[in-house]
Parts: sequence; C-alpha cells; structure tokens
Amino acid sequence: MSTFTCCLSLFLGASLPFAASAAPVQFTDYRAFYESLGSNLFVGSGMELAMTCSESPRHCLWVNAMRPAFERYNQALWSAPDGLPLKPPKGTPEIVFDGKALAIGKQRWPLRDVSNLATPAWRVGDPVDPENVASATVWRQGTSACLEMQYVSSGYGDRYPQVLLIHGQHFYALPRLFASCAGVRKAPQSQFSYPDNSYLGPERENNPTGLKMDYLLPDGKTPVAQYLLHFPNQGDPFVFEVQRQ
Repeated sequence: MSTFTCCLSLFLGASLPFAASAAPVQFTDYRAFYESLGSNLFVGSGMELAMTCSESPRHCLWVNAMRPAFERYNQALWSAPDGLPLKPPKGTPEIVFDGKALAIGKQRWPLRDVSNLATPAWRVGDPVDPENVASATVWRQGTSACLEMQYVSSGYGDRYPQVLLIHGQHFYALPRLFASCAGVRKAPQSQFSYPDNSYLGPERENNPTGLKMDYLLPDGKTPVAQYLLHFPNQGDPFVFEVQRQ
C-alpha cells in the first residue's frame, strides 16, 4: 500500500462515521452528504428568495421582501409571489440579488469583485439575468452569508449550481460541479474549506464512474480532506456511495 493510500484510508476512517460499516452508505442527495461530514458553516434549509418583476419597464430582482423593489424602481408596477412581505422577517436584513451584485442590508457585493475559486473556464463577474435564475436561497451565520442559485437550464444544468460566499469580508464564487452552501465547512483560524469536485473514469465527462472531492482552503491550493465517491449506476452522479479505502 502506498503512503498516499494509507494516509487517505486513515483520514477517511477518522472523518466518516459510516466508513467502518460493512456496507457502504448510499446517498441520493449531495446536500445530505455534505451535512453528514459535520462542521458545516451553514445549516438548515436557508431562506428562499422570491423573484419580483416590474411590468414596465421590465426589471426583475430576487429579494426577501418587497420594499427593496419599490425603493429601486419606485415608478414601476410590480408583480410578486403571494405572501411576500413588505419588510423582511424580524431580525433579518433586506437581501437583494439583482444580477449584478448581492446586497445584504447596507452592504453591496458586486459580482465584478468576486474571487473566483472555480477553474477559469467558469466565468464569474459578468452580470446575470435574474430571469435566468430558477431559484435563489440564502444562508447566514454571523457575518458570513451564502447564496445558492439554480439556473433555468436543460441537460446537465442541475449539476452546476452557482454558490456565492461572503466570509471574513471577502466575496467568493465556489467551483460549480455539485456546489452547495451545505458543502462549506468551518476551518481553523476563522477560515473555511470548500469542495472542489471532479469526475472520475476514462470517460469522466460523459460517463463518469465516480467523483473526487477535494476540500481546500480559500487560497485554492491547501488541501484539507479528500473523499472518493462511487456511482453504482455508472453515469448517474445523483446516486453515489463513499468508496472505502
């Protein structure tokens, strides 16, 4: 056994409570898997934002209350989901995503200033049409916040959520393959770690056999943990098992 395999085996045995069981634990949801790892920076179901749109001229926002919509475009007639309050829930700041920036209370975080932790192939910083977002959910923990967006798409689009993270007064975009706010974990010295995922197998893009999950610190290169996932139904990445070493 190589030194790497030995160390990885010891690490997985210490990190995963189910690794010692005879049968591998099967998952059908990445959020559930991330939550099983523990030390999650964001827990629970988060706050789902609502898309409001003006009738003329056309403007759309993702918000947790109607007031920021009225304040931005006070001459417009607005359509919004039933039950969206004028003010955000008590103790919660106004949250707005307008396609150019994420605003939480009085702080605004422009996309052009984001630190992209994904590969250069995934561009971040360009404006996003709010109408191309299918859902937007926000988590908050102290001064940290996380926005998770699913886009309107077909094919493999559901594998590539956009996750924007505010931590330590810095703004990050996480790698998109199976990204999730649940995947962000606490790290020593008030840091965080995040999963940088890649497919495994000779035809890994079109017919992957598994997933390599490398947890890194925000410098994008310091490793914290590694998990190997196996797809028992080859090519279906939404049913997976933790591979025993």
